[in-house]
Amino acid sequence: MNILKISFLLLMAVFSLTLSACEKDKDTEPTKTDLIVAHEWKGDRVTVNGFDVSDRPEIKSMLLDIKSTTLTLRRDGTYTAVYTQNGVPQNTTGTWTFKENETILYFDLLGDLQIISLTGSNMSLFKTVTQGNTTYDAEVHFVK
Repeated sequence: MNILKISFLLLMAVFSLTLSACEKDKDTEPTKTDLIVAHEWKGDRVTVNGFDVSDRPEIKSMLLDIKSTTLTLRRDGTYTAVYTQNGVPQNTTGTWTFKENETILYFDLLGDLQIISLTGSNMSLFKTVTQGNTTYDAEVHFVK
């Protein structure tokens, strides 16, 4: 009878190990903070009212050359932006934070930008800009 008990216990031990080995590890999704601080972001394009205006000279002189821009956001809420404006390299530092349940990205220099999309390799931000009497819907796109 002891052999039967030992065999039963051994069988139960093997069975429980088999079951635990078959359980899938739950992959935790990265947070928006994890995504945004994971790497340096490179400027890809700027669209205004749906049109890509990244290479227009008036945009480069008025704002910046988005394709020359690199943006590094850090977990401590600081950022560094390196870009070219009017042909001159610029370096800007400041602070950032999420607002409104992580749907808004706030920069001390630019204000609130709505997050259109944020993945491990793409970030798109939206802002309505008013210049004079004209209002523009602008999107800024960054890639990994």
